[in-house]
Amino acid sequence: MRQLENTFKILSSDCDRYGFMKMNRILVIMQELAGEHSDLLGWSFKNTLRHGAVWVVTRNEFEVIQYPAIGQAVVGKTFPGRPRRGIYPRYYRIEDQAGRPLILGSSFWALADVNSRQMTDLPEVAAGFPDTGDLTPYFHNPGAPDSLEEGSAREEVWHPVYTDLDRNGHVNNTRAADWALCYLSETSNIEDHPVRSVIASYHKELYEGQPVDLAFTAKDRAFSMLCSVGGEAALRMSGSLFQERIPMP
Repeated sequence: MRQLENTFKILSSDCDRYGFMKMNRILVIMQELAGEHSDLLGWSFKNTLRHGAVWVVTRNEFEVIQYPAIGQAVVGKTFPGRPRRGIYPRYYRIEDQAGRPLILGSSFWALADVNSRQMTDLPEVAAGFPDTGDLTPYFHNPGAPDSLEEGSAREEVWHPVYTDLDRNGHVNNTRAADWALCYLSETSNIEDHPVRSVIASYHKELYEGQPVDLAFTAKDRAFSMLCSVGGEAALRMSGSLFQERIPMP
């Protein structure tokens, strides 16, 4: 199966108080589509673990074309690009049932050694992925986040808890998006100008109880966030809001 296609319904819990899908939930959908497709290709969590490795995402990007409504049935699609030097690109498209695009995205995935926690590569994994060279990616490859130098700033120390963790034993990379949305609710008019695009890069694992320094900045219709541990960048995120007013879906 070169491409995975799933139909699912947007839940009220997927959305914020204004009815717009949360950044976190969009990233979760991308993650779940990738995970399910990898399972079907023979490289599930359990199978990669037998080879001493786990899947980790190193970069994500998405753009909202149009927000789906609560209760709306949508179709999620994904397929992998050609692996290069241990990096596995993947592309995503969420569309309505008429085939109109709602959200487009991409990510870079890699395999991490379970003992050293460093990136590794398993030739048999790359060999097991389908040739998708004739498929047109839904979106460009994920870029690098920007960093705002000035604007409305927030700083806080976050101590991740058990419910922030995933089965890799570290904080799931989608969790920081909820923090960014909380800050945006304080600094920006997200009732009328919700999030339009997000880029995130992941550099260091975060663990339960570890003090994580959060630094968030918003200016005009842009924002950025840095999560650091011991002075080292663990996660970077940036994004933009819609310039025009967007009615509730």
